Amino acid sequence: MASRVRAVRKIIAERECTHALVTDAADVFYISGFRSSGAALLIAPRQLDLFADFRYMAAAKEFCRGKKWRFTLIENSGFGYLKKRIRPLSVVGIQSDAVTVDQYGELKKALPGVKLMPLSGDVADVAVRKLPSEIESMKAAAHIGDRALKALLPHIKKPVTEASLARTLDGLCAEIGSEKPAFDTIVLFGERSALPHGRPGERKLRDGDFVLIDFGCTVNGFCSDMTRTFVYGEASREQHAVYNAVLRAQRCACLAARAGMKCCELDGVARSSIADSGYGDLFGHGTGHGVGLRIHERPRLSKGVEALLPENCVVTIEPSVYVPGFGGVRIEDMTVLQKGGATALTHSPRKLMELPL
Repeated sequence: MASRVRAVRKIIAERECTHALVTDAADVFYISGFRSSGAALLIAPRQLDLFADFRYMAAAKEFCRGKKWRFTLIENSGFGYLKKRIRPLSVVGIQSDAVTVDQYGELKKALPGVKLMPLSGDVADVAVRKLPSEIESMKAAAHIGDRALKALLPHIKKPVTEASLARTLDGLCAEIGSEKPAFDTIVLFGERSALPHGRPGERKLRDGDFVLIDFGCTVNGFCSDMTRTFVYGEASREQHAVYNAVLRAQRCACLAARAGMKCCELDGVARSSIADSGYGDLFGHGTGHGVGLRIHERPRLSKGVEALLPENCVVTIEPSVYVPGFGGVRIEDMTVLQKGGATALTHSPRKLMELPL
């Protein structure tokens, strides 16, 4: 965590701020190591302040014991707790993407004469590189997901609905050890699999359907994310063609992925492969995204994103093809990037699986 504090202090110096105020719960944990839904950090060149409300007072006091963090209780709503720590004419960097319009007004009211500067992107970048313990938690979550998906396969049979199969999968994940779903589980059948983030409904499974399953588990608050697509019964020629196009693209991207390359460069590998297969217009989202305490974090593997991928960042690689009215295929794995390449955290089979009727 000390390295992340140093990174924030470097941002403060570069942006000519006197302080950085961190209010997003995930970033509070990433930077300090203190987990709560009611805490904030104030970071200055020579001072570290942790603020928490009454619910977390005992935990916060214990956390600060023997550390460089100074604890202050948040006694009222708003940002009045900052008045004694920030003088007029200070320049405070804030997470503008985590502060509502109302909260911004409260900040201005609590800190008259203080300039507020947006630092959202800068602060988010601090935790792109994951710590070994964080990677281990995501590896454990991914392992639960692999086991749960294998246990789900016998349940994929008529007359199951998307919604009921999603509930079954959530139950299996919990039984195996997931704290909670990393996000709302996606299960889509047939033509509905062409909806990139569709919600499971009462559509019943039919012979020949694509079955797209996108889900994640959590361990120690850290997420996993994996998508697999099956065919219920014998796959048609077109289903094979679409699936193989996505599988080739994913293999190419996974083999090319490594720390030090640009986000858009890795996206381009998958995108070019999909285009070469004739489905370029049917791959509409980015190739992947960062994963951590949040299911979607920086970096974004997308066109136009020039940022370099650092070592130990955890990203999904999920090229896809969505054919309206027919169905879609997405194959998604979570990977850890090093200079020598990518290591997958999710290991469920990737080849097309035709499920028995």
